[in-house]
Amino acid sequence: MPYGETLYSIWLSMRYKPGDTTPGELLRRLRKPSKIFSADKEFLQSLGFSAKQIRPLAAKDLSQAEKTAESCAKTGTGTISYDDPNYPVQFMQLETPPPVIYYKGRLPRFDDNVFMTAVGTRKMTDAGRMTSHKLCFELAAAGVVIVSGMARGIDSMCHLGALDADGITVAVLGCGCDVIYPPENSYLYGKILERGAVVSEYPPGTEPAAGNFPYRNRLMAALGAATVITEAGIGSGALITADLAMKLGRPVYSVPGPINSPSSRGSNLLLKRGAAMCIGAEDILINYESAYPHRIKTENIYKKKYFMGSLAPSGETSGFGEEEAAAAGADVSELKISRGAELFGADREIYELLLKKGAMTPEEFSEFGKDMSDATYRLTMLEIGGYVTMLPGGKYTVR
Repeated sequence: MPYGETLYSIWLSMRYKPGDTTPGELLRRLRKPSKIFSADKEFLQSLGFSAKQIRPLAAKDLSQAEKTAESCAKTGTGTISYDDPNYPVQFMQLETPPPVIYYKGRLPRFDDNVFMTAVGTRKMTDAGRMTSHKLCFELAAAGVVIVSGMARGIDSMCHLGALDADGITVAVLGCGCDVIYPPENSYLYGKILERGAVVSEYPPGTEPAAGNFPYRNRLMAALGAATVITEAGIGSGALITADLAMKLGRPVYSVPGPINSPSSRGSNLLLKRGAAMCIGAEDILINYESAYPHRIKTENIYKKKYFMGSLAPSGETSGFGEEEAAAAGADVSELKISRGAELFGADREIYELLLKKGAMTPEEFSEFGKDMSDATYRLTMLEIGGYVTMLPGGKYTVR
């Protein structure tokens, strides 16, 4: 097969451990990975590289890189090497820029869009869910590309907010682009590919590992013109992203939360340390609209009616709650009021199946003709809306 620059980029990425600054230094000096491959030891040392730094380059075997390139072709994974004009200019500001980026989906232009990174805790509160979704809905409606990590909790809500606004979102993964993690986000993964992309510095087939995510966070911090933390406890990985963004000179915003909420201690601490307070999309957009008038239009927020998923917008429900039923003279002492009338379409079908059949896992909905990934998404949105709750073991039941 022809040895293009991508192949040499893959080779270079395999020579060093994540976090090593040597590949970035080599790329800044020589630009093309093929030149690094062909450079001899004496030449590299004349440029100031030590014997320890260049020792990994002695392995000139391209067979593993070829296997990865073949895997990309089989999985439909695209690649962008460091010398490619489409390589994210934001990553070039890192000390450790990835020699190659892998992606799936519809990759937005990195030089002609405004990216905002939005992240938070996996252990989100109901308030955190709503805040994250609405904030990213409004940012995306105004024209911002939302960047997050597709993790459980706040990250997922940030992506969903952008998607519900018909906006663009990019997920930066700590695994291969063909690996869906967490697995319950299969529906979200599919929707992201429709409206945006998933990107990673890890080749196809790479499984998620704890050590991958801190390095993944530096890419999220670099990609966003600003980073906003919507809810994060002490020790949350979102705080690592915020710290990395600050070191890169990027603005960091934080949504304040209750002082007695463990899930808000980290985000409140950021405010104490100088992060800008964010209580709405306008707090962020005001700093970018004039600089990017062709991309950012705050007025578009007010043209798009806010909603969450396929749940009925607030104020448009037609069902009776327990208090309303009691006020109408009904005996509710032994009656469980169904809120199914507030829902419509597939959401109502999912809810009523739970009412009739009892607690079920998303997989069990396939017995009733429901797609598992779609059921997972709808159960998540119903949980957010307060209609269902997840039990230990992954089963859902009506609230």
